[in-house]
Amino acid sequence: MIVIEIVKRTIRVAKALMTKSPAVKDVRFEPMHHPSRYRGKHRVNYETCIGCDSCNKICPTNAITMKELPFKKQNIVPEVNLSVCVFCGLCEDVCPTKPEKSIILSGGRYDMLSGGWHEDQDNFWVNVDIPKSYIDSRLEEEATRVKKELAAKKKAAEAEAKKKEESLLPDFNKGVLE
Repeated sequence: MIVIEIVKRTIRVAKALMTKSPAVKDVRFEPMHHPSRYRGKHRVNYETCIGCDSCNKICPTNAITMKELPFKKQNIVPEVNLSVCVFCGLCEDVCPTKPEKSIILSGGRYDMLSGGWHEDQDNFWVNVDIPKSYIDSRLEEEATRVKKELAAKKKAAEAEAKKKEESLLPDFNKGVLE
């Protein structure tokens, strides 16, 4: 009885080893199904972003961090960690810039394949790479704006001082004419 069971098991294992596997192609690096509600990978337009931080505040998974910029106005822009993001699109919906949103989900397909190592997680960030020329031009604009504001304040202060000085002096012309 025991011998018969051993022979049956041996035959079953031999059959399993001899039959060809139904998995003919390697699907590890091919995309699987795409969810119907997938809205696409994020795109951030740093030129229209006003740095309001609303996309960061509304993100349910805290996938958005704000990158510091050297400007006084619009001093932050969003960066998205796609390995944490659930692609809900709330960041796009809450963005107040008009007529074009500063952070949008681009639609279409985006396959996020990696080797599965921790170092590969850096590939899943939507980083905002702002060119040096744009930063320099913005800093120049900011400097000229500050100079104009200071000149206007100085001119207004001088005009006010002159008006105050005139009101303190006695009006000699008035007595002469009467």
